[in-house]
Amino acid sequence: MNAPDLDADGRRYRGAAPGQRQRERRARLVEAATEAFGTEGYRATTVTTICGTAGVGKRYFYESFTDSEDLLLEVYREVTARMLEAIHVGMGDVEADLDTRVRVALTAYFQLIADDPRVPRIAFFEILGVSPAVDHAYHDVLDALVDICLALITPHLDLTDHPSVSVRMLILGLVGAILIIAQKWVLSGYQEPLPEVVDSACLVVGAVLARIGSTGEQG
Repeated sequence: MNAPDLDADGRRYRGAAPGQRQRERRARLVEAATEAFGTEGYRATTVTTICGTAGVGKRYFYESFTDSEDLLLEVYREVTARMLEAIHVGMGDVEADLDTRVRVALTAYFQLIADDPRVPRIAFFEILGVSPAVDHAYHDVLDALVDICLALITPHLDLTDHPSVSVRMLILGLVGAILIIAQKWVLSGYQEPLPEVVDSACLVVGAVLARIGSTGEQG
């Protein structure tokens, strides 16, 4: 016996509740947009193209997103969540020494960038200059990266000598340095081998940590 179609009250359609079907359509739109924005670019992609790739009627696009910028924000949230998760997982064993945890976290971050070029294209380039709302989302991600880095290194700092507010500003500078390294690596076509890129990033981080570390060592 076939599953019932949508009834007059909009309760079910072919065995799936309307809310479930909407979530499935939304997921297909996000997947299609990730591919399009990450390969062809946000400005070169139309809503019609995304709907066609996702197999979703255009009228259903607007049940989930107000416009293409709204969809870009959702795609950006998803790809940056993958980046943040890679760093979290890379931090790994809390018993490991700080240098090891920094290296493993940075390796995981750069590995994701290498494995899926759509991620850096969306997170580093397509997101820039779209609108104030998108710029705000970009800076929210920067703050999240700073929070992760602070969680990683704060146990190794003597905050009596280095107030937390100044440490946060310093870590923001480190995050910016890592982002520039990543962006230049992508723009070069991944010319440098991954281990060399990680070594460079670790050197930058290590130089700062040697200066502000709780051991009191001075660079």
